[in-house]
Amino acid sequence: MFRNNPNKSAKSVLKCQQQTCVESKESLENINVLSEKSERTSIRSTTKILNLFKKPVTSHKEEKQKNNVLTKEKENNAVVIKEDSSTDSNTIIFNVVVGKKSMRKHKKWEDDGILEVTGKHAVLKNTEGNIIHKTTVNPEVLIEGFRMYIDNKEIEIIDRITSKYMPNKCIPEVVSEPPTKKLKTSGSKPYLPLGSLHKDMKLRCCPLIMPSISISKSWEVNDVSKNEKEVSVDPCLVNVLRQHQRHGIVFLYECIMGLKVPNYFGAILADEMGLGKTLQCITIIWMLLKKGPYGHPILKYILIVTPSSLCNNWNKEFKHWLGFHKISPYVVNVKNKPKDFKKHIRNSVLIISYDMLIKYKQEIEQIPFDLIICDEGHRLKNNDIKTAKILYNLNCKRRILLTGTPIQNDLQEFFALIDFVNPAILGNNIEFKNYYEKPIVASQCPNASDDVVSLGTERANELYEKTKCFILRRTQETINKYLPSKHEFIIFCRLSNEQEDLYSRVIDSWFNKTVLPNNSIPHFTVITALKKICNHPELFNNEKAEFLNIDTKAINKIPNIKNVTKKTYCGKISVVQTLLRNLKKTDEKLVLISYYTKTLDLLETVCNTEGLQFLRLDGTTTSNTRSKIIERFNSTTDNSKIFLLSAKAGGVGLNLPGASRLILFDSDWNPASDLQAMARIWRDGQKKDVYILRLLTTGTIEEKIFQRQISKASLSETVVDLNSSSSLKLSTNELKDLFTLATNTNCLTHDLMKCSCNGYKKSEELYQKDDREYQFLEDKVTKSNLTINQLLKWEHYQQPISDEIIQEIMLSEASDNITFILKNSVVNKRFN
Repeated sequence: MFRNNPNKSAKSVLKCQQQTCVESKESLENINVLSEKSERTSIRSTTKILNLFKKPVTSHKEEKQKNNVLTKEKENNAVVIKEDSSTDSNTIIFNVVVGKKSMRKHKKWEDDGILEVTGKHAVLKNTEGNIIHKTTVNPEVLIEGFRMYIDNKEIEIIDRITSKYMPNKCIPEVVSEPPTKKLKTSGSKPYLPLGSLHKDMKLRCCPLIMPSISISKSWEVNDVSKNEKEVSVDPCLVNVLRQHQRHGIVFLYECIMGLKVPNYFGAILADEMGLGKTLQCITIIWMLLKKGPYGHPILKYILIVTPSSLCNNWNKEFKHWLGFHKISPYVVNVKNKPKDFKKHIRNSVLIISYDMLIKYKQEIEQIPFDLIICDEGHRLKNNDIKTAKILYNLNCKRRILLTGTPIQNDLQEFFALIDFVNPAILGNNIEFKNYYEKPIVASQCPNASDDVVSLGTERANELYEKTKCFILRRTQETINKYLPSKHEFIIFCRLSNEQEDLYSRVIDSWFNKTVLPNNSIPHFTVITALKKICNHPELFNNEKAEFLNIDTKAINKIPNIKNVTKKTYCGKISVVQTLLRNLKKTDEKLVLISYYTKTLDLLETVCNTEGLQFLRLDGTTTSNTRSKIIERFNSTTDNSKIFLLSAKAGGVGLNLPGASRLILFDSDWNPASDLQAMARIWRDGQKKDVYILRLLTTGTIEEKIFQRQISKASLSETVVDLNSSSSLKLSTNELKDLFTLATNTNCLTHDLMKCSCNGYKKSEELYQKDDREYQFLEDKVTKSNLTINQLLKWEHYQQPISDEIIQEIMLSEASDNITFILKNSVVNKRFN
């Protein structure tokens, strides 16, 4: 009932806006006054409210013979339209878009225009002020989004002009404000501060009003607070916002208006995936394009920088929530250049990829942006890269950085993000390193003295307190109540004899070459080779030149990938094959994710062998094709059962609720990448319980990479509560441990936990509430390793695994290839 509806059309959004406008008492009074008295007398009371352009009072006949007389006078690069003493106060002027009359569903508009309405008489003009046509209209229906035919033209009303100042050729430079209102007092509809919002049921019909800014030093004039205007979210948007999204919008407003930290206007919205960061940004953009506490809009031009794969997604989100009748984002691509951005009145939001930003650096620098939003902002973690330097040097104080992974490696990266949104708030790089980073990192060492630990704790707390006011992070717990149940499994798979033999040969080759002077193999090469063997021996065939002491005859015996059959399935592939075969008996769909295109080729072969239709998205998929593939897979009428997905190409910002099962076939060093990839199906719009399977080969480098993820999380938890891998700077002994194959255990990870359950742990010990949902609103910083603690609360199953669990994940036939299972469930009773 209270869930965001991703299928809600732009028409329904428009209908909501129109209904809200009609039901608004003030708007209704204005419309009635204009329609009933427009032909009888001028209405002085509405002149102050509407602040309209005025027009000489003439008869309809005279109007045909004589155009409206306007005296233009250039001042400050604007055109001031002087008012004649006989100006008609009944005239209303609208911004419109004009196109040829057609029945096309997706209308193509050709030009901007102006519609002047006096009573029931309307005059359509082009941007030069020349009359195109005249007609009669019903003024009561003229609201934003209304379409009508005038002669052989079709027009759509964008908004009503309320400013006297027009740019050259009579085009307003800013999005016009609605009629001004008095600031509401606490006796009417008070501002709802963070932490005191009601439940969603009450919030849906409750207006969202921004906090007063009069207490801030950012006012331009000392006594202007007396005339402060109310800033509230458009009713059409406020009705779809959830509680945590309302929190986020107020937070962002306070940050970019300088209310959080004086003279700093940046914010980091670090919500986990699926919490609606895009919607929150769209809401605050639209709100501040229309109004502001100073009596005029705060924003005029907004820059959104995002990965290239998400440019169209942002464009679609604007259309979904607002409709293009209100705002038309300008997406930079091969055809659209930044230099043309300001040529059209409707262009307020420029969307550009990080790659295009470098290409069009000079053109971007010429546009005076009022707000910069960087999606997937952790790309700016290194302030030495080109994109970071370009964005850092743009003359725009208001900056919002969106990321689900604020720290991916170390505190230097954290500093880079902080310094981007609020430059110099933590000093320069050297000052930060000496004062914060070194003491905090030193306190994490196992042999650190009490004094070192104490100092590190003190500095970590200080850093947390200094940054929490402009960093907001909410976890998946926030949105769990809106989603069906999720069952997550970590499945440890046994290596085949062939895989184990090849794995040992590679390790021996690396060790033999390492002990010889100047003849070592790069450890990244070894890591890649071992990971490929874990996936399937055939994937390693092209790497044999790197390990010349391996018996090439043995390698040549490995079957060609095109000839892979059920008989040659091994390890994780056998698990996937079993699930695919059982999936045929259901109406469920599966997302198969890998970091390697060669592995996707192998999985594609398995799908063909099992006779299952599939779709595939990887780095070679074009932007236009991506959208079509995703829509097709999510459709209930499509017969494709499998979605083969490259984690690097589609692991971020992709919604695949059409599937209820997901397999992460291999892992990355960065745990954030794995979490992003596994979050593709448990999203808004999901109707079924979901099953997420992460496959790891027992005792191999895959399991040890996973161990490194869960055992190195404490540094990032100190600041933002996010799992992280540290930089891959390993000693020879660490590499030996990493490469060693453990064959005497069912699960190294369970051994690492030092759990006393002996491989059996039931659900009664699970489902403890996570009280860190709003970490940045809390007073204390938790330093415990949450990932380890969470795994300890999961269900544990070792061989022989119960039939109930193995049947739940459709892997009964592959149970012999599974050595251990970790399971965690998030149960939502509302969906059961």
